[in-house]
Amino acid sequence: MSDVVFLKIKKHEVGEVQRIVHKAMDVGEYKKYIHGPKIFVKINGISDQLVPGQCSSPWVVDGVLSKLRQDFPDAEIYMGDANLAAAEQLNRASQIWGHRDLAKKYNVTFVNLSEQPTVEVDVGGKIFKKLPLPKILVDVDTILNVPVAKTHCLTDITCTLKNHWGMVPRFRHQYHLVADQCIADINFYFKKTAFNVVDGTIMMEGNAPRTGIPRVEDVIIAGADRVAIDYTVAKYMGFDADKVGHIARAEEMGVGSRKNIRLIGDVNDFKIQNFKKPEPDKQPIFFWEMHLRKVPVVKQIIFDTPIFRIFSEIATLYNTKVWYNIHGKKYTKQILETSWYRAEFEDLVKRESEIK
Repeated sequence: MSDVVFLKIKKHEVGEVQRIVHKAMDVGEYKKYIHGPKIFVKINGISDQLVPGQCSSPWVVDGVLSKLRQDFPDAEIYMGDANLAAAEQLNRASQIWGHRDLAKKYNVTFVNLSEQPTVEVDVGGKIFKKLPLPKILVDVDTILNVPVAKTHCLTDITCTLKNHWGMVPRFRHQYHLVADQCIADINFYFKKTAFNVVDGTIMMEGNAPRTGIPRVEDVIIAGADRVAIDYTVAKYMGFDADKVGHIARAEEMGVGSRKNIRLIGDVNDFKIQNFKKPEPDKQPIFFWEMHLRKVPVVKQIIFDTPIFRIFSEIATLYNTKVWYNIHGKKYTKQILETSWYRAEFEDLVKRESEIK
């Protein structure tokens, strides 16, 4: 039996998200999964623009770190993510989203995985046999995973399993055509990922993870079984969860189970939602990347040579300038004007314009 904690945030008041995060961790009995004095908290820091739902919520991260410090006061805690293939966004993102401030608040070391030394490890996967991984991830005793639940142009959804993709910081873009199996391989290796707290405060639908539409859901999902959680999240979003490739392949490799899932918490509030599905053919970066990668000669010229830097710059320009100015700012304004999360993001919006 795999327990998946599902809690609804019903009181719209400052501090309630943190309280629900604490409750989710307690109900999921997270303490029994934490082993050793070194803990790495894997967040999502995909964007250095401030569009709610793109990165791990500061309130959710605050809840996780405060709970860890409360229950493991002497632990050596690290937190971080990696840069994207097409952008070195994380250092600026961690300042804009307040993640570095939270690290200081709770005496946590913030880590950019793309800047860390690597060690080669035996992955034992179907595609990844060996991999150079950041040494910090090999050295820690436990990983606590804090993804955002979103749709995804490449993998239908991104949640606990896909959040591990950011643990391979240097060349993961080369494996987009076989991403489902690669995600399963990485999760197979990271058995030390012991617990997951899913940020479902503001999710994303449509052509996420960068260019999606924020959607306030007011939920926190938690548990130890990554496959069970992602299967549950896919169902919640209205997907045919059995057809999400990386979930099925992770189960095949023994990462977790889609069977015998027990939902606990606010069970009566769990209702299937109709999220807008991703349409990769309407997202120009994904459309051109996936089509060009399928042509061997073109793939070799564009993605295996320094020309890739030009492609990366185009992708970054589209995401950070074109899409963000046309759509992203509008979505952020809507969240500020129509939801109680104004209290979370209002000051961060001001900060974004100040941080170069």
